This record gives sequence, C-alpha cells and structure tokens, in this order.
Amino acid sequence: MGLIAGGFNAVAGNKLAKAGYMGNVGVTVSAQGPGCNVTTSHGYSFGNGLWMGGGVGLSFSDYYDCIYIPVFAEMKYSFTPERKVSPFVDCRLGYMTELDYMFGYVSPAVGIDINRFSVFASYDILSNQSKIAPWNLNTVHFGFTFNF
Repeated sequence: MGLIAGGFNAVAGNKLAKAGYMGNVGVTVSAQGPGCNVTTSHGYSFGNGLWMGGGVGLSFSDYYDCIYIPVFAEMKYSFTPERKVSPFVDCRLGYMTELDYMFGYVSPAVGIDINRFSVFASYDILSNQSKIAPWNLNTVHFGFTFNF
C-alpha cells in the first residue's frame, strides 16, 4: 500500500486533508452469504487525516433472514491525507436493531482512499446479550464509499 500511495500527489485530492464537514455514502457486501449494507456517515475532518462522526443505515441479510438498522459513532484515520491515494483505518461503534433483537455493534476496517472514493474490508462484530437468547454474529464485508 505504501508504494502505491507514495506515487501519487494530491491536487484537490483527499477530503481528509482539509478541516471541516465531511460525509459519505457507502455500500458493502457480505462475504458470509447474501447480504449488503447501505450507510451514510457525517462528521468533522480535522485536516490531519483524522475524521470523527456518526451514521445510520440499513443492513439486509439473506443469510440471517432479517433487516437491521445500524446506528453508530465512527472514527477514521487516513495515513497520508495530502495524497490522492492513502491507506486508512476506521472503526464504527454503536447498535444494530431489528424487530426482535438489539445488538452491540463494532466494525473495524482497513482500506484505501482514492481521491473522493474509498474501498475497504471490515469485520462486523454484533453481540446480543439478551437473557432469553444470547448470541453473536460476526461477518466480513467488502465495501465502497463516496466521500463528499
């Protein structure tokens, strides 16, 4: 990743190089059976590669036969925000709900920002601590976002 990122310089590039509002809209697909997520996040870029915000979305899973609504806080760090291509780490923390259950939700991710787009892989960890039916769901997702 470092060699790829090292070859590009930003002209108007990565939104994380500028302080101020930044949002995104993204889609992910599950590697653990049919399913996808559609999310949007909004927050503040500090101009040094650090971004913090929150988001909401819809998660469709044929594998688990349900629809979830994730609500989360998010933090992202881009390692070389002054370049058009930059590796990043990201983490979401919040809840996912569906009709019968509410899950604690953690989703760490790694990826690459390419100008105003991002591609990434994430690992969703969902934990339901209900006394009636405690269980966990863990899935790998591959995603794409448009940053604005």
